[in-house]
Amino acid sequence: MTTANTNARAIDALREEIDTLDQELLALMEKRLDLAAAIAAAKSDDSQTEDANELLLRPAREASVIDRLGTLTRRIPDASIAAIWRELMAINLQAQRPIEIALNASRHPARMHLMARARFGTIIPIREMASPEAALEKARTGKAIALIEIGEGDWWAGLRDDPELAIIDGLLGEGGRGSALAVGRLSRDRLGEDRSFAVLEQAELAARLGRGEAVCPIAVSGSLNLCVIERVAPLSRAAA
Repeated sequence: MTTANTNARAIDALREEIDTLDQELLALMEKRLDLAAAIAAAKSDDSQTEDANELLLRPAREASVIDRLGTLTRRIPDASIAAIWRELMAINLQAQRPIEIALNASRHPARMHLMARARFGTIIPIREMASPEAALEKARTGKAIALIEIGEGDWWAGLRDDPELAIIDGLLGEGGRGSALAVGRLSRDRLGEDRSFAVLEQAELAARLGRGEAVCPIAVSGSLNLCVIERVAPLSRAAA
């Protein structure tokens, strides 16, 4: 038997092993979705105390899962871990209660589509909206995430005192180009902790900066500032 034939058989055997692993991976993903659905069903008994129109998103939990898995991988890049598990979570959420992305982006629509897919998965449909206000009204029903490009006026200023809508996340393009806010009906205690967004009066912004908080304005309207807030671990005395 020639070396070429031996190598061909070895490659065929390895491919068969990969095919078997692919089937096992698919079965595990299906099992994960079944378990997530079972958790959702178990939680339904407590739904009387929650907003029935609230999104099922759990950004804090999502970030925790992705961060933990990122510490365990040997070869898979963090960005790939995030993409894979966000897609799995999106499939599960769509199976429980379908939603859509209400997109308003006239400046960089193609880029916004790509960023929406990367952040919320490919399974959630995207519907283009004529105005920021129309996207926010869709989000207010609890059946959509409003994704609105920053720079489309000062629509974000009204979120400061909005009792129903919260800024879920910011999709920040390189150099601030093509940036957008994801807004939806979601309790603030379910939002991510490492990075958050807030609309601050100038005096409040100055006070928080004076306390050493990592607050950065990304848009301004009169005395109001749309800010991204990064959680920074305090320095230890030894480090100081």
